[in-house]
Amino acid sequence: MIKLNRRLALSALLAACVGGSTTALADMKALEEAARKEGQVTWYVASIDARNAEAAGRAFTAKYGPKVNVVRAPSQVMFQRLTQDLSQNARNADVFSSVDVGNFVTLKEQGALMAYKPENATRLLPAFQGLDKDGMFHSTVASVIIIAYNKEKMKADEAPQNWTNLLDAKWIGKIALGHPAFSGFAGNWAAQMNKLYGKSFLQRLEKQKPQVGRSLFDAVNLVSSGERLVTAAPIAPILENADKGKPLAVVYPTDGSILVATPSAVLKNAPHPNGAKLFMEFLLGPEFGGILVKARYEAMRADVKPLPGAKSVTEIKTVRPTIEETTKGIPQVAESWRDVFGQ
Repeated sequence: MIKLNRRLALSALLAACVGGSTTALADMKALEEAARKEGQVTWYVASIDARNAEAAGRAFTAKYGPKVNVVRAPSQVMFQRLTQDLSQNARNADVFSSVDVGNFVTLKEQGALMAYKPENATRLLPAFQGLDKDGMFHSTVASVIIIAYNKEKMKADEAPQNWTNLLDAKWIGKIALGHPAFSGFAGNWAAQMNKLYGKSFLQRLEKQKPQVGRSLFDAVNLVSSGERLVTAAPIAPILENADKGKPLAVVYPTDGSILVATPSAVLKNAPHPNGAKLFMEFLLGPEFGGILVKARYEAMRADVKPLPGAKSVTEIKTVRPTIEETTKGIPQVAESWRDVFGQ
């Protein structure tokens, strides 16, 4: 009797698992059909460049059918446009993607986001899951901030190996940085340096006489040209430029690369809600993941591998800013930066 009961229980469990899988597959097929009937999706995107955004749109259309209208602008410009749409009850955007997680916190508080938990969200690597506990927005693009150096000007063992090495006297006048008040990546980096090492880190860094531009991408160009030798920058533009023959190399700091995950969300008033949900599945799926790694962003799924020259986040030590550290810490460190650097 005990053996029979166990068999019955096992059979019931297997039936539940198979039934659950069948239901999920059926739901996806229904979603695909409903999205095809809607015919299009409008994507407000700031988290990747226009070239890769258009490539993603074409890949989605090739797989599912609906056309993707890509509207690309910097994060704050895109957010202002979306805010204006919402204030006028204009149903233009279906999906919104931005570098600034604070945009999503605001939209969530305003009730402007749809609570949708994509199936593919569970297939992300653990480091990228659970960005919002309520499932209103999800990590769809990520990059790590690392140390980059000009490999024509120094050997690998001469480069800084951790963040505090940047404070060594040998780097006076040789560092390029972005300004945390203008660059989201620079803001995340400075906020984490302030958290890990206190304001004294910024004070000592100022004595290194770094060249500070608005963007970390400006810093990358300065190091590439040899005007400066080292920088803290997102890895994507470093490796993309290295692929093109620029003399750039990377160091994953022993005290942790700064992992910055940027979100996407479905708008509550999306004019094409089924297409929007399907597009969110796509942004979390392997096809979009492949586009990202070719552009040297992070591999966010186990079935998408990074290209040579990059490491998976599972292989390195990372520091992941919390939402509060991003929304509150960056404005605070920007003020501290102005106090210390006078700019």
